[in-house]
Amino acid sequence: MDELQINRLPKNFYVYEMSDYRSLDCKKEAQELLDAINTSKKENDIQTYIKSNEKWFIPLSILKAYDFGHHFSCVVPEYQLGAEYRLDYLLIGKNSLGYQFVFVEFEDVNVDYRLKTSNAETDKVRKGLNQIRDWKRWIEQNRGYFLNSEGIKEISNNVPPWGFWYCLVVSRRDRMDELSNQLRGEMENDIGVKIISYDRIVDYVGLLHNGI
Repeated sequence: MDELQINRLPKNFYVYEMSDYRSLDCKKEAQELLDAINTSKKENDIQTYIKSNEKWFIPLSILKAYDFGHHFSCVVPEYQLGAEYRLDYLLIGKNSLGYQFVFVEFEDVNVDYRLKTSNAETDKVRKGLNQIRDWKRWIEQNRGYFLNSEGIKEISNNVPPWGFWYCLVVSRRDRMDELSNQLRGEMENDIGVKIISYDRIVDYVGLLHNGI
């Protein structure tokens, strides 16, 4: 995407270029994020940390989990899906196949992934998964509307049919045991959602010095 097109995007579409990533002190940013996670008390504490400090590279680092974003990377906080739903973040990345999207839901940091007494996810995890199911249904029914929306229509002619992905951020690495990882894998296969811990985002932020 050239400079003229970037300037035509809405102001809440935050584009990061290679120079932006290289200007980050990634080790310092990763440690500060980890500190914020470790001291988090409420569900929205990390969201507040990101937004009040405009650290948009934190959600953008999730593109490290995918194979697109190294040609172009952009994040839109609180993106509205029609009148029904609002994403925590819409990520837009580009590779040689075109532009692709990741719909991101942030859930609670301080929660176990699965119930101690059964092979099932905890309420907070299920809440996030249900939210993503709703988003997927909405996109299946309103793909054309989405692609014609402000900021998206500028790139809609270069979006592959498979270019919609979903990510749930929840829990901590040490609160996910082997069975939790099996359940995560099943959800990835069943509903096509990538589920990552907040610790994984810390890892990704620490690797941003060379971009996505």
